[in-house]
Amino acid sequence: MVIVDDEVLIREGLARMISKESSTFCVVGTFADGRQLLDELPSLQLDLVITDIRMPQIGGLELIRLLKVSHPEIRTLLMSGFVEFDYAREAIRSSAVDYLLKPINKEQLFEVLYTLEKERELQREKEERQRTGMLLPLLQLDEPSAVLMDNLNLPLPYFTVTLLKGGSMKGAIAYSDILRKEQGISSDLLEVHKGLLAWVRYSQEPLTLAERQEPAGFIKTVCPQKRLHFGVSRSYSEPARLRTAYLEAKLACDAGIYNPQLLHYTAIEELELADKAAADHFAPIREPLIHDLQILSITGTTEWIHKLFRSLEAQQASPGLILRSLQQAEEAVRNELPEYEAAQRQENRPKLEEQIRDCMSFGEIEEQFTSMLTKALIKIRTHRLEMSGKAVETVKRWVSAHYNQHADLNTLAGMVFLTPSYLSKLFKQETGMTLTDYMIEIRIRKAKQLLKNAPDLKVHEIGTEVGYPDPAYFNKLFKKVVGVTPNEYKRISMV
Repeated sequence: MVIVDDEVLIREGLARMISKESSTFCVVGTFADGRQLLDELPSLQLDLVITDIRMPQIGGLELIRLLKVSHPEIRTLLMSGFVEFDYAREAIRSSAVDYLLKPINKEQLFEVLYTLEKERELQREKEERQRTGMLLPLLQLDEPSAVLMDNLNLPLPYFTVTLLKGGSMKGAIAYSDILRKEQGISSDLLEVHKGLLAWVRYSQEPLTLAERQEPAGFIKTVCPQKRLHFGVSRSYSEPARLRTAYLEAKLACDAGIYNPQLLHYTAIEELELADKAAADHFAPIREPLIHDLQILSITGTTEWIHKLFRSLEAQQASPGLILRSLQQAEEAVRNELPEYEAAQRQENRPKLEEQIRDCMSFGEIEEQFTSMLTKALIKIRTHRLEMSGKAVETVKRWVSAHYNQHADLNTLAGMVFLTPSYLSKLFKQETGMTLTDYMIEIRIRKAKQLLKNAPDLKVHEIGTEVGYPDPAYFNKLFKKVVGVTPNEYKRISMV
């Protein structure tokens, strides 16, 4: 607040009295008339003007009218030694908060000030709720709606975004309150998601790098043993740059996964931004990984995943790039191991994106992913070993019962929850023949039975019956397997 009165003893005495009452009340200046205040107003942060009525140049009533036009958010409290009702009525018309008579009654003054402070706090909380409700989508959306932009009113010209990962909302609120009360810093706190907080700090001018680094000292003191990541953006004045500031802060915050220290506190300018091409880290390991998945080599699979992580670490890859690479790896696992999805559901694990988002170090991301993948592979291999004999018998029974139907390797493998390549190897190992050869054997055996026991059926009808509708192909295949044509076999069988 400021005090405007042409009597120096009154304005200085009033300022001392108010300052002694409570640290809540801060007198930032005293002025001899309204003109002096208006000249200094651009450099002041205030919400209340206590002014006398009669002063040289610009008096109290005129000052109130001018403030109402230029700064409607500033409240005014009028004081005078005149008791005429006309002054009080004019003061009310001019939107003064109250009218105080000189000499000022201390109890009456502080009653008004405390009432104003309570009203201001309630209004501040209301504005803060409205603003934070709009800020979160503005920070996260690439193209926020024009309605949000038009209705957003920031308390000061400049803003700076700080992201905090690993801290609690309660602690962040306490810290923000300390800064507001001790240094008058205005800010908003938002929970982007669990474990990630956004702190939007407002200022009259752009914050210097040193000013943005100030919180680090306080944080080291209050959280000496807690792992925390902070990332700080540049200062901006256009609300449309909120998304830009958020992305800068996130980039700086995300770099904390490569920092071995408990406290990572980095401004965007301090971050070494290498010229990183959009490399495909997964491509070099795709084929060898698929090979080891097909033969269910857990050792081989984990070695290729380890190489993937070393490639990502060498580039200091962002969490987003790490996520994309691991999603590619998981997709390869799903394609080769149909049981993988069910194994993951049984574990009831959070989504991969959430796992990476919550990790505080690169090593933690690698340990969690490798552990999760290894457990799933062990479970799948154990199940396959238990089911291997049953799987071959199941396929043999199906082929025997449906010999005249077309069934490719993929379909048969799906029946027993194995990959086609694994089923093929397992079937050959168990029976000594391929699935194709086994299917041919079953069909030719059935064809021989029909040729011998169903004389009324023509050869091409028997071929169709056993799954070979092309007579020429049936004749050729039958002769290759049996040594004679179907007709010759039929004649021999009837002798």
